[in-house]
Amino acid sequence: MKNEKKKKAYMRNHEKLAPVFKAFSNPKRINLLLAIREEACRVGNMTECINESFPIVSQQLAILKRHGIVEREKKQNNEVYYTIINDLALKILDLIEEFDKKKIKA
Repeated sequence: MKNEKKKKAYMRNHEKLAPVFKAFSNPKRINLLLAIREEACRVGNMTECINESFPIVSQQLAILKRHGIVEREKKQNNEVYYTIINDLALKILDLIEEFDKKKIKA
């Protein structure tokens, strides 16, 4: 009985975690998230920040949106800005930055 409760505790959040990890499975998406972490950003600006074409950036943002990591918001002049809305994603970005600073070898 004790092991049964322990199993359930391990299994309860996996469905919520999987989309976040899927979102981080692509280096372009990680770069996008790092680019928009500090402030909302337009797609046009993101193409310059991560040196990718507009269609690629749009496609990756759509994936991040579908996984519940970012949301889009229309602001002045109907420009669309993206922001990170997932707290777990922000924590993962902290770990990525720490990883980069320490230059830990995987």
